[in-house]
Amino acid sequence: MKIVRNKYLITGLAFVIWITFFDSNNLLEWTRVVLNIGRQESQKEYYKESIKSTEEKLRELSSNRDSLEKYAREQYLFKEDDEEIFIVEERP
Repeated sequence: MKIVRNKYLITGLAFVIWITFFDSNNLLEWTRVVLNIGRQESQKEYYKESIKSTEEKLRELSSNRDSLEKYAREQYLFKEDDEEIFIVEERP
């Protein structure tokens, strides 16, 4: 029972409990923030790669008229006036 009467131990334990659960910057919230930062860092890398590939595609389309025409035909189904387009869809 001498341990329970030690005021420094009780104060320290109360402080640790307060910091862990009740403080606005508690340990649980800090853990959530760290995990969220990790997820956002991975998203940041994904979007950087996406931007690089999009810029590369834009550079290619801006510099080469044939690739621009091919892209327009494939993605937006553009056609010349004297052409017909047939779309073949596979059944699952």
